[in-house]
Amino acid sequence: MTGEGILVFSEDDDLAFELLTLARQLSSQTGYWTGAIILGDNGSRVAEFTEYGADKIFVVSEVDPRKDGPDVTAEAVSQVVSNASPKVVLIAATKMGREVAAYVAQSLRTGCASECLDISLKDSQVEVKRLVLGGGFLARQIFESYPAVVTIPPHRFQASPSKGEGSVKSVKVTVERKMSKLESRTVEKSGVKLEDAEIVVAVGRGLKRKDDLKLVEEFAKVLGAELGCTRPVSGDLKWLPEDRHIGLSGKRVKPKLYVAVGVSGQIQHVVGMRDSKIVVCINTDPNAPMHREADYSIVGDLYKFLPALINAIKRIKGKV
Repeated sequence: MTGEGILVFSEDDDLAFELLTLARQLSSQTGYWTGAIILGDNGSRVAEFTEYGADKIFVVSEVDPRKDGPDVTAEAVSQVVSNASPKVVLIAATKMGREVAAYVAQSLRTGCASECLDISLKDSQVEVKRLVLGGGFLARQIFESYPAVVTIPPHRFQASPSKGEGSVKSVKVTVERKMSKLESRTVEKSGVKLEDAEIVVAVGRGLKRKDDLKLVEEFAKVLGAELGCTRPVSGDLKWLPEDRHIGLSGKRVKPKLYVAVGVSGQIQHVVGMRDSKIVVCINTDPNAPMHREADYSIVGDLYKFLPALINAIKRIKGKV
């Protein structure tokens, strides 16, 4: 191993394993060491990180993302990065991960590239490709300061075991847990991981009333799908929990089948589902942008089409 390395972090271990797989791919081209940050660990998770390719494991026992939140987590990660001096820091682009990445880059006075689709190391430079301007364009960017802090969308790369050296270093950090008076609100959550769903039915503002969700829910049920939505449905109308929102500021999904029901297809939504394998659009407007993203388009009234489709699926399933 050379003196330079690639360090990964996520509060979600499964996403950290995805990043370690990417780090190994980059390391195979450069000889860099691969490392991981584990927060709030008692030693039981070290073996898993070693199995997924971590040469160096930095353990911070006194900070736990589940209890301490993004501010304390970010400060702990920043101190570990400063101590380890990697060339690249890979962070999963979860809600917390995006906050942590920005903090780390700012505290170390270095660059940060978010939501990167690809990363490469060429001639000692770190180059990334990422969507910009609402996802309408693909930009190629090169870091001029290091370490390069890069966030990667969840499930962009598939985790693959490959044993690393697994040397463990306990790191002591100094963090301040501030007591702040904050206004709070209860956010309704469904608890469903849309990112893992193989079939997703998304509903948009083509739905007239909240009660009409029952029709779309029945369709999703017979299809064996999870139900998602556009931002107005969850954020403005509050018809569905916020963790059902798919889009630029919501969940990123890439199911085998994505059915957009009454979804216009604005770029803010498309960014969250554009990696879907097969896309079906049901919309009365033939000029809706969603039709351009679809493999199959139905220009028609969802209130007439869905009941017929539900009955057809039931008949087909009844014959199997």
